[in-house]
Amino acid sequence: MATMDAQEARDDLEQARLAYATSVHPPLPGWAPPACGLLLGAAVAIVGLAPASIWWRLAAIAAAVLLALGARGMMQAIRRKQGVRGVQGPARKAQAALATSALAIVVIALTAPAEIRWLYAAMGVAVAAIVWTNLRKKVRT
Repeated sequence: MATMDAQEARDDLEQARLAYATSVHPPLPGWAPPACGLLLGAAVAIVGLAPASIWWRLAAIAAAVLLALGARGMMQAIRRKQGVRGVQGPARKAQAALATSALAIVVIALTAPAEIRWLYAAMGVAVAAIVWTNLRKKVRT
């Protein structure tokens, strides 16, 4: 029977943890964080356009949804290219939280008055910075 010392066990455990972390949050190319941040920031800013006409407002919301879906599709394409299929573990929970937040922003934007456009522009800048910064930590070196 093979025996394993404590250091060997720690090394194997670290390798398993690293494999799981890479499958859940694979390393990103350098261009992905700014692209994703700008897409999501623009989506939030566009939602706040709040034109008076309901049809223009719906068009702005549709454009914002398309931008957000574009960012998600870009991330999924990167994951697919790296051989990661599906979303699992913490990434699944994070996507559920993001989808819930996006739904809340869309519902609020349906009734948002034009006087608070600046708030959506500021939130768009903040979202872009937060996404860019958080994803930059996952860039492969």
